[in-house]
Formats: sequence, structure tokens, C-alpha cells
Amino acid sequence: MRRVRIAMLGGLLAAAYGLAIAASAPGRSNAGAARAAAASSHLQVIQVEYRLILSRGVVKAGPVSLEAIDRGMDPHDLRLVALGSRGEVTTPELTPGRRWDGVVRMKPGIYRLWCSLPEHAKLGMQATLRVVR
Repeated sequence: MRRVRIAMLGGLLAAAYGLAIAASAPGRSNAGAARAAAASSHLQVIQVEYRLILSRGVVKAGPVSLEAIDRGMDPHDLRLVALGSRGEVTTPELTPGRRWDGVVRMKPGIYRLWCSLPEHAKLGMQATLRVVR
């Protein structure tokens, strides 16, 4: 038992050391690292009654890997539109347990996401996403 604890402690120390080395890498400020961590090119949207759960609130502009997963008990779809824009992205209607993966080209701005099935958005299935350069 004592050997297991020592091995686990050693693994945790090694991981912490690796994180400290990566964070102090030359040419990368803490602010730059924080921005890079905050913006990503992948977005997962979990759909449940009656809410959308985004894996992050900010993504980088350009091609975004979008993953929609219906973890609810009812069918759901997903729609995205940049505020002030007419162009809309629509995923297929998903049945419970199903998922959809695709790549969406996104420009900087604020996007509204919602489920377009009757009354779902009114009941809370909507979210906001910020896309940055």
C-alpha cells in the first residue's frame, strides 16, 4: 500500500513539474497562454431537456469542429446564427443518444444557438457563443 502511495505521489509531482515547464516556455506569456486556452476550434454542444450545454463559451474564428450530442429523452436539432446575419447553420434533428459531427466556418462575432423544435428555445434550449480572431 505504501509503495502505491509513493508511486502516485511521484506521478503527481512529475505531472506538476511538466505543467510548470510548459507554462514557463520561452516566447509565451501567461496572458497569451490564457487566450489560447480560452479560444479553441472545437465546440461540443450537449442537448438535454431544456438546455444547451456548450463545452466552451469562446472559439477561434475559422473552421470550427462542431459536435452536437442529444443526451435528452426527446429529439433535438441545433441552429446557429451570427447576430446581425441572415446565414444560419442547421444540424439534422437528432434522436436521443445520437450525435452529429461537422465543420462550420465561423467569422468573429456573437452567435445565438438554439433548438428549433416547437417551444424548446422558449423553455431554455438556447445559448450564446463568442467567436474571436
